Amino acid sequence: LEARVGDMEASGASHRISAEWVLAEIDRFSQGMGKWLKVAGDEKAEILRHSMLSRPMTEHKTMVEFGSFVGYTACRMGRTVELTYEQGYADGSILFEDSRLQGGNRVTSMELDPIHASIARHVVDIAKLSHVVEVWIGQVKDLIPRLGEEFGDLNLNMVFMDQRGTTFHDDLSQLEELRLLFPGCRVVADNTVKPGAPVYCWHTTVSDAYATTNYTLHEFLESTIEDWQVVSDNLGP
Repeated sequence: LEARVGDMEASGASHRISAEWVLAEIDRFSQGMGKWLKVAGDEKAEILRHSMLSRPMTEHKTMVEFGSFVGYTACRMGRTVELTYEQGYADGSILFEDSRLQGGNRVTSMELDPIHASIARHVVDIAKLSHVVEVWIGQVKDLIPRLGEEFGDLNLNMVFMDQRGTTFHDDLSQLEELRLLFPGCRVVADNTVKPGAPVYCWHTTVSDAYATTNYTLHEFLESTIEDWQVVSDNLGP
């Protein structure tokens, strides 16, 4: 990505560098020499986009992603927020004085690996989304309480889980216990079949506290590998 940025600057096209350009470059790289780079693209990206746009964005303070990796999904989430607010300001459906963008970042992404976190921050910066997206370093279980400290109770209306699947249910339980989920909060969990999150899937499917849809789809760029994305709406305790 850094080499491509250099090429754009050398050709006098640096003004064309945007979030869409960054996402397209990561997609292009992952389809070529970077086939090891597994990001939530294609069908998974569309499910995530729909999940975000179906949530009112002025009623809560932040969205959170567990597992930044290289910042691909954080950029996609951040750009969706930015476009929604730009449209809202233009048509008057969102008043600036009511905008959550005044008080801080709208997408908080958490990453355990400091190298991945540094890469994600750099990618977010290249995408010109640093005013919308922030990357925190540490274990999810240690950073979840910080969400309450910085944004207060009931501050989440969107959660994207893309960390280790065996901890999904523990992390969700912590969000519930700390009262961080806004009523109707949408929780999207990726890779619930491979590598798998059986306890989480069972909980969100049978619990009366969630309305859940399990989407079966292919892994990104792997047409022979099936995976699930679990989309759950929190209905309250």
